[in-house]
Amino acid sequence: MKKIILLACLLLTPLYLKADHHTIAGPGEGAFNTIMVQANDTAKYVDYLRANPELFKAVGATAAGVCITRSGNDYEGQMLVWSAYPDLASAMHANTLYDPNDAPSALANLRTVKYGVSWKGLKSFRLDPGWERVLRVKVSPENLNAYVEALRELETAIINSGHESFNMGVFGPFGGGVHETQTLMVRAISPTARESGQIADEYFAGASWGPIWEKSRALIDKVVSDTYELCEQIYSAE
Repeated sequence: MKKIILLACLLLTPLYLKADHHTIAGPGEGAFNTIMVQANDTAKYVDYLRANPELFKAVGATAAGVCITRSGNDYEGQMLVWSAYPDLASAMHANTLYDPNDAPSALANLRTVKYGVSWKGLKSFRLDPGWERVLRVKVSPENLNAYVEALRELETAIINSGHESFNMGVFGPFGGGVHETQTLMVRAISPTARESGQIADEYFAGASWGPIWEKSRALIDKVVSDTYELCEQIYSAE
């Protein structure tokens, strides 16, 4: 496991995902692409994507969905479209099958494309979208293993405290450009905003897992952004 994570770090730090609601055991299985966009009307844009599954089928996605930024927006209509693949090779190849800047006018008129990234996971992750706190952080290579392990420990402790549906992922970018390079994306996922808030309340009330969270924070060199996103899966391959 240490060798795998070290290799991931040398490759610009990866992520990982799956097409259904099952847990993936560790790095190396699955990947996904994301396209950050500014939507004129997020609901109308999502409805269009939902009604046109051939967009995801054409690039070989095993699952796809959206995440709408609800707090901490950089701009109005901030959201992303994600698509999952069985491996990083498939995710990379998908980038050659679809150019978001050459979309049909009916789609192009609904949004402005910001940038795209491929991702690989650094720990097990269950694809079960919900209300997600998303941290983009920078962590020194020498602290990467310890940081990922601290998040794994934190996830287990929160689940054991009564939040059985809680889920955490930590992902690294490939082709992140100036937006994502050397930045880890951490997703803390709850089924609802209320449950996410309850977890935060428990931390401030002295939750037993609090020191684990603080240990993980101490390994971060810089917090790049902190947002909340409402995510959902809108496509699954047959």
